[in-house]
Amino acid sequence: QQQQQQQQQQQQSLNNNNNNNNSNNNYNNRLREYYEEYKWFPVLAGRLAAAFTAIHVVSEYGFELTLCEGPSMLPTIYPHGEIILVDRLSPRLRGMEGGTLGDDRVKAARKRQDAFVVAENVAQRQKQSSSSKDDDNNNDYLWHQPMIPVNELPSTALWNRFWNQLTTGISVGDVVVVEHPDRRGTVCKRVLGLPGDMVVTPPATMRRRRRQQRRGNFQNNNNLLVIPDGHIWIEGDNTMNSSDSRNYGPIPAAMIVGRVLCRVWPLRGRAILERGARPKTSGAFSGSTILPAGYEGEEIIKAVAKKKNKKKKRSSTPH
Repeated sequence: QQQQQQQQQQQQSLNNNNNNNNSNNNYNNRLREYYEEYKWFPVLAGRLAAAFTAIHVVSEYGFELTLCEGPSMLPTIYPHGEIILVDRLSPRLRGMEGGTLGDDRVKAARKRQDAFVVAENVAQRQKQSSSSKDDDNNNDYLWHQPMIPVNELPSTALWNRFWNQLTTGISVGDVVVVEHPDRRGTVCKRVLGLPGDMVVTPPATMRRRRRQQRRGNFQNNNNLLVIPDGHIWIEGDNTMNSSDSRNYGPIPAAMIVGRVLCRVWPLRGRAILERGARPKTSGAFSGSTILPAGYEGEEIIKAVAKKKNKKKKRSSTPH
């Protein structure tokens, strides 16, 4: 009897093992079936994760499309539903053109001005030696960097100017997207001044003066402001309807999100938003006048030279 019981127990254990093996085999078979049926899912998930990562990296550190609304940049950007391409990469890599220190920018500007005067005087002497006519232009009183309105820039050499804009740091005349200093969100404005530049503002309202006094981050003598180190001065092209540095003063360069390269939509006019002075319009003007770092009263060229008389049109009042 004991032997029979042992045999029965052994047989039962063998049956249990067989049942376990069968259930394991069934489970493995089902797993194989599920894997064969859904083996595309891990591949799709990995590709989606890689795509979202690439999109995030490109939009955060490279380029992104932004919807721009509001009337402050008329006529450059219309107030309703314009999509612009913002370059985040080059401002991160190259910073501000000329550096972030006002004193350094003043010294560099004076060196460029001296070199410009020497080169222009040499060219003028060569012209006079090959021609009997005298040129009455005095290059000692011309500023080396013209500020021509963007709507008057010639269509020639457009791509050279665009490449120069893409491969240099933030400069005066660039259209940028910046974080708003007083609230959440971003704004699109044109850079009019860098560290060391002097800004002559129109008469400020009492509210604007109180804001400026609270900030206390720039010198203010009878509406003459000196932009401090590491800051920029921004204004909208529509000076009559824009809240900008005239309201909240110069802003830190660290608040720059990126530089606007072109308008993607709608398809109208010239898509590239070039570097230059704000466009000349026939409407009223209430913007600031900018005197560049190192400026000592020279005349700033504000128009393209005409081919007929080959003389540069000059203006003694820079904007």
